[in-house]
Order: sequence, then structure tokens, then C-alpha cells
Amino acid sequence: MKRILLYTTILCSVMFSSCESELDSRHYDPDGFTDAKIEYLYSRGLVRTIENDYGDYWNYVFRLFGTYTQTLSREAGSSRVNVYTIQSDNGRWENYYVKRMQELVEMDKIYNYRLSDSEKLSYTPFMETAKILKAYNTALATDYFGAMPYSEAWGARNAVYGQPINLTPKYDSQKDIYYAILADLESAANYLKQASLDANNVLHISFKTQDIMYGGDLQKWYKFANSLRLRYAMRISEVDSEKTQEVLRNLSMNDLILSNSDNAYTYSKNTTNTGIWRALVESQDKDNGYAFAPELMTGLLKEAKDPRLVVLFQPASNELGIIYDKTKEIIAYPSSASGALDIMNTTTAVERRQTYGVVNTVTFRNNYNLPYGVGITAADVYLLLAEAKYRNLISWGSSTEELYNTGVILSVQEYYNYYKNSTATNLKDAGIAATNVSDATLKTWLTGSSFKFNRNKALEQIATQKWINFGILEPFECWAEYRRTDLPILIDDIESGTLLNKGNAPVRFLYPANEASMNSENFQTVVDQNYTNKRVWWDVK
Repeated sequence: MKRILLYTTILCSVMFSSCESELDSRHYDPDGFTDAKIEYLYSRGLVRTIENDYGDYWNYVFRLFGTYTQTLSREAGSSRVNVYTIQSDNGRWENYYVKRMQELVEMDKIYNYRLSDSEKLSYTPFMETAKILKAYNTALATDYFGAMPYSEAWGARNAVYGQPINLTPKYDSQKDIYYAILADLESAANYLKQASLDANNVLHISFKTQDIMYGGDLQKWYKFANSLRLRYAMRISEVDSEKTQEVLRNLSMNDLILSNSDNAYTYSKNTTNTGIWRALVESQDKDNGYAFAPELMTGLLKEAKDPRLVVLFQPASNELGIIYDKTKEIIAYPSSASGALDIMNTTTAVERRQTYGVVNTVTFRNNYNLPYGVGITAADVYLLLAEAKYRNLISWGSSTEELYNTGVILSVQEYYNYYKNSTATNLKDAGIAATNVSDATLKTWLTGSSFKFNRNKALEQIATQKWINFGILEPFECWAEYRRTDLPILIDDIESGTLLNKGNAPVRFLYPANEASMNSENFQTVVDQNYTNKRVWWDVK
């Protein structure tokens, strides 16, 4: 931990090229960092919070979480056991303490120790919305590890501000971290509910520019904060239902993201092949195979005659993502190592690509209008509400069935938005793009679908729709919700007669090895939790 915290003062000065101009020179240089402005830090902190970059997709989504949650099928059948063997923190510790939180924490220090009261007042929109970003990042991180240094973390740069240095922070319990997250979100929401920007305040004008997600719309931030409160309250509902109900009693439908126009997205200004796009290109080349249509999801979508099938996946395609024959069926690739190995032993790479469906190129791979990162969507919110209603955790809102139906409909509509608005115009299928996905049409479809609401299977149906909607765009949330609910029931992933997934799959990452030496006294308080089969606090059977 000591090394990680020290990195916050030196690491980023060598990580980025000079192409990012004044923002980088002021932000990452260890000397220039002492007079960085909050507005500069804010925009970068926002990008790093919501984005899912190339490294995340290539290293984690396609290689790990896609397999754990079966939102993708991987080509190889041998050595699959290695995918389930977690031996480190997988870079997630530094991803949190350095990459995601560095700018946001520095904002706090500048605000608390460098600004006058009048300056603080002008910066309030930055600071209150930053609380939401920090809560989002922290939930993501604690869901990997459980207990973590939080309340005493980020002490290495305190000397710059005349404050005591702490290089050995204590580990806070995950329960305490979640309570702190929920308190920060409530605090931010209370401010945002009545807040407005002053058109004559230079910093408020700047906020509208630096806010690359909502363009300074504080009411959308208000809904984002409350939607995350719903998400995290439901995350702990199996272990702390009293706290869950306390949070949910103070929410209503009017407080939440209920329209796709309010979804928490960030977009890349790049038109080059980076991020998810680059990762998909590399995952589908002749030497890799991480993005085949997964067996369970494809089968369920087919059975339901779900319109999302053709915008999530496509028939067999070449390495450029061009479909061999669009009239062909989308054939799923096996999710079990044994099934994959049988195919690998009897076919060539070319034959496999001429047979099995892959992730849709128009929707994902060649679509530079695709969100670069997804925080939470209206479909996510409605499906969380459906679960809460079914479990009698809320008394407000419509029926479980109506909430469920709306969640499914919003998911279909948004995936069609991705497809219709894609930059891959030369590959777009006119018939798919013209598909009617109006509320009325989709309600009729659901009525006759295998996805029609069935109260006897409500929790499984709701979890399954969350899983489909998360897909590869909300991969970390997908893994967290799968661990919490153990739904949907995935296909057995078997290699050489050994079941690899389900009860045998890892349920957390390990702490970085240097914690044992750099923060040894505090590390001893959590050492007995440092196993991949030790469930985090909210993950109960």
C-alpha cells in the first residue's frame, strides 16, 4: 500500500505522452500537481471513473469476466482452469487507488486545504458530483476485495498540504465502506435536488464544459446519485435488509433514472480504434477467440424470439467482422471447456469462424458512437426496482411485472439505439435498423415470449434480464450481481471431468503481495480473508 500511495505523486508523470497538452503538464507533473485546478482534475477523474478502456476489456472482460458470467464464449478448451486461477489483485488495487481515484482525492485536498470559503462555494457543483464518482469507484473496488484501506487512505501527499502523512492506513470493513458510500450519495443527492448553476459564475460555467457526461445538468446527476443508492442498497440487501429498507424508504420513482436519455454514459472523442473497439478487433483475430456468441444467452434469446439477439450477436464472420452469409443462423459456441475442446480438435480456425456467431460488429466493434463507459442505465434501475418490489423491500412504484416489463423494453430499445446510431454504416443491415421497437410493439412481443413475467420464477427472470442487459458493457456490475444472486444458472464449465465454475469459481481477487510487507500490521487484520473462495461481506449463499 505504501508503494501504491507514493505512486500517486510520481507515476502519472511518465504514463502519458505530451499530446494531452496543458492538462497533462499541470496535472501529472509532480511539481505542477501542487497548483492543479479542481476543474482540470474533475474532467479527467470523470473520464477515468466511467470509462472501460482497452486494458480492462482485453485483460479482464474478454479473458476473465466473460467466462465467469458466460456473457461471451472463449474459443480455447484447454487450460481453462487457468482462467479460474486468480493469483493476484490483477492490477485492480492500483486501478482504484491511482488511476480512478487520484484526481478526485486531490480535488478534496485542494478544496479542504487551499480554498477560501467563497471559492469553496463556487466549486460546490464539482465537489458534490465528485462524491458520486468516488462512491462508484469505491463500490467497484470493494466488490473485488472486500475490506480495504479507505478512511485513512491517500495519505502520502498530505505533507504538501501541511497535513500528517499516513503510509500505513487501516483496513475498513466492507460494511463500513458501503455505509460511507451510501452516506456520500445521500449527501450529494440532497444538494443536487435543489441546486442550480449560476449563469454569471465563471466556475459554474466551467462546470458545464468539464462535465462530459451530463453537460452540467444537475438534475441528471441527482438521478444518477439516487440510482446508485438503489443499486448499492440492493447489493447489501441479503446481508443487511434493514439498511436497504432505510435507504429505499427515502427514494421514489421521481428520484431515479427512468429514461434512456438520462443514462450515465461517457463517450470517447477519438475516432481511432481504441477502447472496446480495439479489444474486440484483437479478440477476434486468427490467434485469439474471446468474443464468440455464448451458448446460454444465445439460446435464451432465440427461445424468446428476443429482438436483441441480432444486435448483440451476428452470424459467422471473418476477422474484419464481415458476415459470411447474413441469412445464416447465429450459432452459439459452447461455454464448457469440454465442448470447446471437442470443436478445437475437429476443426480449423477458419472453419470455426465460418460456423459460429460472434459479438455484433455494428453494435460494438466498429461503432465509435458506442458509450465508452456505462455507469448505470434506466433498464438497470427498473430491474432493480422489480427485485425490490418482489421482495417487499419497497411499497412504492408499480407492480413487479410492470417494473420488469419496462426494464426489458428499455434494454431492447437502448441496444437498438446503439445499432441504429452506429458509425459502421457500410455494415449495417437495413432490416435490423428499421425494426420497430416501440413500447407497444415490445409489450406485445413480451406477452407471447418465454420472457413473459412469471411470478413463480420472478427472481430468476429478473436476474437473467439484468445479466443480458449488462452483457459486455457493464462487465464488473455483471460479475458482482452474479455473485450476489448466483443467477442465472450457468452452463457447467468442465475441463477433463473437473467442474471449473459455479461453486468452484473465484469470488474475489487477492490483495497485492506487497501489502504483507508494506502495511503488515494492518494487513494481518484481513489476512484470513485473502483467499479467492472467501466471499465478500454482501455475498451470502
